[in-house]
Amino acid sequence: KEKPKPSEKEKVAPEVPLMPKTQEEVPVKVYKLAPVDFTDELPAVGTVKSVPALELKFETNGIIKTMNVKEGDKVRKGNILATLDPRDVKLEIQWAQSKLNAAQAEYNAALKRYQVIKRLYEVGANIKDRLDQAQAELDVAKSKIEVAHKELALSKAKMEKLKLKAPADGIIGKREKDVGEFITPNDVILTLLEPENTYVEVGIIEKDIYKIKTGQRVKVKVDTYPTRIFFGYVENIFPEIDERTRTMNVRIRVLDPGRLLKPGMFARADIAVFSKRNALVVPSISVAIQRGAYYAGVVENNKVAYKRVAVEYITTDYAVIKKGLAPGDLVITETPGMKRLKSGTGVKIIETQEKLF
Repeated sequence: KEKPKPSEKEKVAPEVPLMPKTQEEVPVKVYKLAPVDFTDELPAVGTVKSVPALELKFETNGIIKTMNVKEGDKVRKGNILATLDPRDVKLEIQWAQSKLNAAQAEYNAALKRYQVIKRLYEVGANIKDRLDQAQAELDVAKSKIEVAHKELALSKAKMEKLKLKAPADGIIGKREKDVGEFITPNDVILTLLEPENTYVEVGIIEKDIYKIKTGQRVKVKVDTYPTRIFFGYVENIFPEIDERTRTMNVRIRVLDPGRLLKPGMFARADIAVFSKRNALVVPSISVAIQRGAYYAGVVENNKVAYKRVAVEYITTDYAVIKKGLAPGDLVITETPGMKRLKSGTGVKIIETQEKLF
């Protein structure tokens, strides 16, 4: 049977489907990405040490005539620090000069005789033997001049050896001898402290050794000067690991022109293992790894979006982004329970961080 049609009174409005409940937006905190100067420092502890002072000696015997410096004086490379009495060497130079003059006079006379005999021979005189003899005498006289020149040069070189010069820039340490004393080449006259002779030796644990490179900038502090920072650089990385401590020694050259650092002081060093200006840095918690690739969560149009990023450097706290993000991106830094949100999830920003550190 046909179903009876409803009367006008029984007719009702057509059924309207129910709207799904609006999904509640998830509260999140974000960091507004901006370029920053970023440096990652590796802390290390060690001991202040110093390069042995240079011992300055004369190259010859003699009596000290002048001493031009005192302990603590700053000197430049090439400065004359002390001299020996030059009287004996001056006499030697005078004697060598007189020998040269005599040899020159002998040569001039031999040359004149040779020229006269040669002219006679050229016009037909039968004096070949005399010409050969004159030539031999001329050669001997010439060799005497050469010997005299060498002797004079050696004597003058001795005069230079009477000067004690600074081999490098530095500070005079000890003054071991004084004016009037007789010295030999074995005697230490002065000691010279180089301005950069101070260094710090620190131990780096095995897992951090790969981070250390020569030339890296370092900040050093010691307890004696708690508010002062000494700057330096990684000068040398020792090739072997200490079996007892499982650390590798690293030498840090420290700039200490005032010579405040003393050997034996306990030192704390911060080694700049990574540094970049105008870097895009995000909290490392904002970066996740999926199938071998890095992704960073951002807020776009009030929804979660994940961008694939290239990470240049990462630490426990921060990640330096090489590409994939741009200044102004709103990077998610905190979610309820720190759970990862699905892409497309609606969110509400409850806090925007403008500065990372």
